[in-house]
Amino acid sequence: MGQKEFRLFENGAVVGDRYRIQGLIGQGGMGEVYAAEDLRLQGKIRALKASRASAGCGLRTAEEAGLLMELNHPHVPLIVDYYPADERDGYEIMVMDYIDGLTLQRYLEQQGGLVPAAKAVEIGLQLAEALRYLHGRQPPIIHRDLKPTNVMIDRSGFVRLIDFGIARVFKPGQEMDTARLGTPGFAAPEQEGERQSDERTDIYGLGALLYYLLTGGGRIDSNAGASGHGLHASKGMQALLGGMPAIAAAILKMTDPDPASRYGSMEEVSRALGDCLQGAAATATAAAGSASSAFDGPSRGMAAPATGSLARLMSHRNRQRSVIVASLSPGAGGTFIAITLAHLLGQMNGATVAAVEHPALEPEWHALLPLTGRDGYSDSQPEADNRYAKLTASSGGPEWYRLEPSVHSAAGQSAELQLKHRMMLQAIRASVVVTDVSGRWLSPEMEKQLATCDCLLFVVDPFPSKWTIERLATAGRICGERGGGGRTTHWIANKDGKFGARAEWLAAMPAKPSCSVPLLPAQEWADEMWCGRWATANKRWRSQLERALAPVLGSLAANV
Repeated sequence: MGQKEFRLFENGAVVGDRYRIQGLIGQGGMGEVYAAEDLRLQGKIRALKASRASAGCGLRTAEEAGLLMELNHPHVPLIVDYYPADERDGYEIMVMDYIDGLTLQRYLEQQGGLVPAAKAVEIGLQLAEALRYLHGRQPPIIHRDLKPTNVMIDRSGFVRLIDFGIARVFKPGQEMDTARLGTPGFAAPEQEGERQSDERTDIYGLGALLYYLLTGGGRIDSNAGASGHGLHASKGMQALLGGMPAIAAAILKMTDPDPASRYGSMEEVSRALGDCLQGAAATATAAAGSASSAFDGPSRGMAAPATGSLARLMSHRNRQRSVIVASLSPGAGGTFIAITLAHLLGQMNGATVAAVEHPALEPEWHALLPLTGRDGYSDSQPEADNRYAKLTASSGGPEWYRLEPSVHSAAGQSAELQLKHRMMLQAIRASVVVTDVSGRWLSPEMEKQLATCDCLLFVVDPFPSKWTIERLATAGRICGERGGGGRTTHWIANKDGKFGARAEWLAAMPAKPSCSVPLLPAQEWADEMWCGRWATANKRWRSQLERALAPVLGSLAANV
């Protein structure tokens, strides 16, 4: 920090009538990063980054900052505010989530200079997910500065991609970048200005970052000729080729000087890195009890972890699955399916499940879930959103996030309330998060959530009179977008039973249902409800519901 004495903000200063500076936590040539209290959200700690404005370089305009504020991904910090540079000080300010963790540079130092191979690949998989999300935006966002100080890792091993200072929006038809930016050893050759950077530029950067972690700080010479890929001759790569050929081959392809010779997308990178972990798992199993394995290289810190650990690391390819349950029409049974699914998932080995009542709904779960103090259940209030009570049981099972009727307001969802909800979701560490939106999904924000979640369940009941043209058209558009992105959608025929027009009902549905959930006997169901028990507490019904929802349970079980 002794680099310069000047500080833009002193402790206690309030920025934008909202953020009170708590202390300086980072400083560099382009600006400073502060910890700040968000006075509008009960002192929630934010990271406030003040940077010198650089006209024409990267995402440095209010319009493009607004684009970044729309990003919503677990591996990308939420940017909540932006203040453009003024004539007085020439600094622009980004306000984002505060991450309690270390940069990968500090993490590497704590590891003694080398990151274990499986851990490095796990980090690479998480970053590939973040970059796939950025590249999938319209227009695509290219980060262009993947280096150890631009990635944070928390205590659980969860990583986040930070610092979009030289990121850019991809512009089709542009022959080259307008500025030569990047960090030597991590920047792709095209960042020298002769070609336009695109998704393959970040593929190069990710490969260079993995090489750095696995070789104790080795850097790639981006000016090495394409012939022979200059990296082949480096001592670090020779060690990788000898001890970890699969990872070495992936890095060589990612960092090829010719963009056309690299992987074509982050999806391909994820598959390649996933294959590396699968190979490591097989090797670890075959070599159990042996002092050596295929991962044993000439450098320390390269041993393969235990098989159980590898299974956990493999799950990071889909670290958290977001499931949204929507009713095609009001009253179709979205809430029933969401709560039932959460109960059934909570019984799966290895699954941690959270279920959330969406804030757009009228509070209902408080009357459907066990009462506090019953069967070991207790509740607490999530720090980020006081509209909720978090209900947990000492015996395990799902975490329930139910709306508090005394706090919830039906007056609409302001930007601040949406932010509070996103912050609460980001704090959830379950492997599967099931959100009930029921019939309240006809808004641009909700449509975006339905289009981008990992798994969408559309619930349909036998009453087509409620299927409006607007709902059918919007559902079709959402499913089309999901299909183009390779995301899973299940149509669920709910309240199914024997009636004369059943075949016509199933044929009239917007898509062939993958699940058929039976209509439970009304009198018995009422008895269970009045006794405070959910349908899954009835052994006979539970087996029926498990069979009915087997396609959904199976697809989710493969990723937890």
